[in-house]
Formats: sequence, structure tokens, C-alpha cells
Amino acid sequence: MRVGWRPPGGPLTTLAIGALLAAVSFGAGGGQSLASMTRVELLLILVGGVATALAILAAPEGTRVRGGIVLALIAALAALAGLSISWAVNPSDAWLEANRLFAYAFAFAGFLALAHVAPHRWTSVVGGVLLATTAVCAYALLTKLFPEWLNEFELFSRLRAPFGYWNAIGLMGALSVPAALWLGARREGDPLVNALAFPALGICLSVTLMAYSRGALLAAVAGAIVWFALVPLRLRGATVLLVSAAGAAMIALWSFGQDALSTDRAALDERSVAGHELLILVLFVVALLYVAGLAAGFVADAKPLRAGGRRRWGVALVVAVALSPAIAAAALATTDEGLTGSVENAWKSLTDTSAVGPANDPSRLTATGSVRSRYWDEAFQMWSDDPLTGLGAAGYATARPKYRQDLLDVRHAHGYVPETMAELGLLGLGISVALLLAFVLAARAAIRGAREPERAGLVTLTATAVIFGAHASIDWTWAIPGTAVIGLTCAAWVAARSRPPAVAAPAGPPRVREPRRLAPALAVVLLALLTAWTAWQPLRSSNASDQAIDALDRRDIPKARELARTARDRNPLSLEPLFDLAAIEQAAGDQAAAERALETAAREQPANWLPWMRLTDHRLFEQNDPQGALEAVKVAIYLNPKSWDVTQRYFDVTRRVRGG
Repeated sequence: MRVGWRPPGGPLTTLAIGALLAAVSFGAGGGQSLASMTRVELLLILVGGVATALAILAAPEGTRVRGGIVLALIAALAALAGLSISWAVNPSDAWLEANRLFAYAFAFAGFLALAHVAPHRWTSVVGGVLLATTAVCAYALLTKLFPEWLNEFELFSRLRAPFGYWNAIGLMGALSVPAALWLGARREGDPLVNALAFPALGICLSVTLMAYSRGALLAAVAGAIVWFALVPLRLRGATVLLVSAAGAAMIALWSFGQDALSTDRAALDERSVAGHELLILVLFVVALLYVAGLAAGFVADAKPLRAGGRRRWGVALVVAVALSPAIAAAALATTDEGLTGSVENAWKSLTDTSAVGPANDPSRLTATGSVRSRYWDEAFQMWSDDPLTGLGAAGYATARPKYRQDLLDVRHAHGYVPETMAELGLLGLGISVALLLAFVLAARAAIRGAREPERAGLVTLTATAVIFGAHASIDWTWAIPGTAVIGLTCAAWVAARSRPPAVAAPAGPPRVREPRRLAPALAVVLLALLTAWTAWQPLRSSNASDQAIDALDRRDIPKARELARTARDRNPLSLEPLFDLAAIEQAAGDQAAAERALETAAREQPANWLPWMRLTDHRLFEQNDPQGALEAVKVAIYLNPKSWDVTQRYFDVTRRVRGG
């Protein structure tokens, strides 16, 4: 059998992939900062484009594109988001969302290309995922251990660094589960390396628990079920999971018992002392888990179970899992409400749009209440107004004030399906369903066609993608690059292995196979450059706006006006340059020009309450035109009826109109 060329530096490839995935997490954070998000998007677009072009040039003759349907559907979703700019309630946000999705498409294409050129490097992908998730979770835990250095001004006890969102770091811990199971359970490899799976998983699970993330735990369970159902290393995997979970529980439960670590707004000196004490426990648990991993590997290799013993232990494991729901039901039956009452109350707390969310402390892990049903209900109302095309990409945040029943500032519907329906309508939902089906079919073909040990690796990558998808269905973590790119990486590799290669792997290093491939490779690079340029423009516009405000502060009116117009030219969809122009013209004493800028903003985004509010204030306070202000504030209060600021301004205007 011919052995294909294998590029040198397997561990280096693992480190490179892990470093790239971790860099996306730390670089983009929660994905809400335009500057950091743009830098990460440029990285993903350019690296993905170059990797795809190189794969086109170096792939063996006769290579067929595998996973192309999945990639095409991701690109179609991004294209739909881009097209929605023409009807979006907030075209500027729709542009940003399209940039995000195109960056995801290039990231997917890049790993798809890598899988075509070096399919044997699947171990590096699994290892890279585990490295990245462990590194990010370790940093999150360090913010608890050394708050005086890393998290001085934190108000909440729930872990949320580096994303600024607790469920995102909780998901990052959950994403480590399949990779850790694979590393700790595999029969091949260096035992000293395999044993690292135990402390790595212990750290990651403890972070998920300390983030109080119920959704992440449920997603981890879903991924673990997939892994145990398809990988024939169940007893070894169960050992990794149970031992690591015990270590994670030790860390989490001790921290839950410390007020300084589990109570919001604790004093820094108290958090620091408790964090240093927790450090001792963490070091002890990490060392204990590593020793346990070494011992488990030694026992498994030295005294392997015979077929009968493995069967008995496997049956016991299956029985234990099967009995878990019965045990939970029995426990509920002993409560004052009984089984039926407990289930009914839990269901009501999950679906009641007026329900109050659980406390922001460790008790949250066992609570069933949630406010997601409220956000989902609002999203479905938005969808019903325009079922086919929706509000336009990222339109939920702009439209929500009209539908909300609270005063919370929420940018996402906390669920992929309701938010996609609200923003992209049935078109977006249809593409998403087709994408899901295409990936499921690709994963099924890849797993069925692979041999061990690659089959276990493909199941591991599939289970990781399942964890991401399951969590994204109940949260907005698809909008956070750190978690989304890990899911896309795993999905891309699985899709690329959906059928065996038609040709043997190349016998030498990658090289240009046919000159005619230069044209499509160059086209991909040019497309990546064009996409990167497009993704860069909103940041360039924002920078010009900041410079305009700085010039205004220096009372350099001509320069400020020039910079504001430059910002407008770079991003004609954003309202910020118009707001800047209005402020500049007010400072220059040209109230008519200021009003024209604000009227343009309201005309361009008529379903956005903010420009109407700005126009109201300008007419009321700058032009002394209460009647004109009344016309504007009526629109603002229609679009944002629950806002105290808008309501108060409405009362101010009506009093002025009446002469009060």
C-alpha cells in the first residue's frame, strides 16, 4: 500500500492549529468590539483564502471537492445576509453581520482545504481543539485565581473572561469534552501525553460549572452521547470523563462555598485571598488528575479486560445511564409538588414569557427558569411581520424595542432558529435547514467510510460540532468567533472526509500540479482580498468618526467636517457619521445643516428609534420647534414604547406644545 507524503512537524501542526483557534478567542473576545472583530475577520478571510488557493494548486490530479455543498450553503447564508442590506431595518448592522458570516465561510474553506491536502493530520485538528479550549479555559480560571492582576474590576461571580459572556466560556469548556475523551481513551500515543487529557478536561469542566452555564452542560451531554454511541472506547472514555468530572466538582464546589468567589460585587481583597486559596486546590487537583490519568493508562494497558469483562462493564454503564432519568423522576416524586407538579412548573418556567430568570449564583445550575422564551416570542412576532425575508441580518437588536415588555438592552434572541427567522425569514431558515442536513449526511458518510483510529477522530470532531450546534440553538454563541470557529473547524474536517479520496495521497511535498490551476487559485485570492477590503471599511469609517470628534473637541470645525464626510464615504450605511455631522454643524452654528443630517439618518433607518430621538432633541432644544419635535417623538415612542428616556421626552415635548 502506498504511503502518502506527510509534511514534517506533526506536533508543530497541532500547536499551530491550537494557537490559531486560541488567537481567535482572545482576539475577538465577545465579538462586540468592531476593532477586535475586524482584525479577527481579516485574519480568517486572508488565511482561509490563501489556504484554499494553495490547496487548489497542490491537490493531486483527479481530486474531487468533498464538503463543497456544505461550504456552498454557508456561503449562501452569508450572501443572503449581504443581500438583506437592501431591506434591513439597520443596514449598517446587516453589513457587519455579513462580514462575520463571510469570515466564517473562509475559515470553513481553509480547514476544508487543509483536510484535502493533508487528510492524515486529523490528530492535529483534534489536538489543536483541545489545546485551544484548555488554554482559554485556563485563562478564565486564572482570572479567579489572580483577580488583582487579571480581573480587578469584575462585578460578577460568574466566569466570563475572555468573552465577556458566561455562556460563551461555559461552551468553550464543553467543546473540550470530545477531544479530551479521545486523547485520554486512545490506545496509541505517548502515555505521558494521553494522561494530560484528565487535568485538561478537569480544568475545562470546572470552568463550565463556575460559569453557571446550564446550556453548556446540556450541550456537553449531547456531544458525549454522540461520542460514546459511536466510539468503541467506552470504558476508557468513561474513566476519563468520571475522573475528570470528579476533579472539576472538587474545584467548583469549593469555590461555590466561598462568598468572595460566588457572590456578586465582592471586594477585590476578599476575591484575591480566596483566589489564592483556590490556586492551591487547583494545583493539587491538576496533579492528582494527571497521576490518575497515568495510572488509568497503565492499568488499561497492563491488564486489559477480556471481551466478556468489557461487555459486562459496558452493560453496567448503559444501565446506569438508562436509569438516570428514572432516578431523577423518583427524586422529583418525593418533593412537595410531586413528579407531575415539578414537571409542570419546570415547563412553565421555561415557556412563560413573564417568567423571572434564576438567581445569578451557583443555584442557577439546578434551576429551570429562563427568560429565553420572552426573547423567542419577540423574535417570532418580528418574523410574522415579514415571513419570507425577515428584518434583515442583525435586525433583532434594532427592532426589539418595539416588541419588548422589559427595559433590558438585548441584542440577540438567544436562539439560532428564532433569530434567523426574525432576521432572514424563511429564506434564511431554509438555507440553514439544508446546511444542517448536508452536514449530517456528510458526517454519516465520513464516519461510515473511515477506519480506526481515524473513525474515532472523525466522531470526536463530529461530536464537537454537535456541541456547538446544540448550544447555538439556545444561545447566541454563533456570533462569538472563538466558539463558532472551533465548531466550523471540526465540521469542515468531517465534511472533507465525506467520501474516500479518489486518488492516492501525493508522494512528495505539495507543488503546482497543473498551470491551469493558477487561474482559479488567483481568483480565490482576489476574492479573499476583496472580501477583506469590504470587511475593513466599517472600521475605517469608525476610526474617521473618532478622529472627527477629536477635531471637534479641538474646535477645528473644517477638519472635523471633512473627517465626518470621509467616514460617511467609507460606510454610507452607518448613522454615526450623520450624527457626527449634526454635532459638528451645531457647534458651527448651522442648525439647518444639522437638522438635514438628522433627517437623513431618520429617512435611511425609519424603523430605528434612535435617529428619531436625536431629531426630537435637536428640534426641541436647538431649534425651539416643539411642534416639529412632537412629530419626531411620536415615531420614537411608537418604535420604543418602554423606554423611560423616550417617554420622558414625549412628556417634555407635549408640555412645550401646550405652552406648559
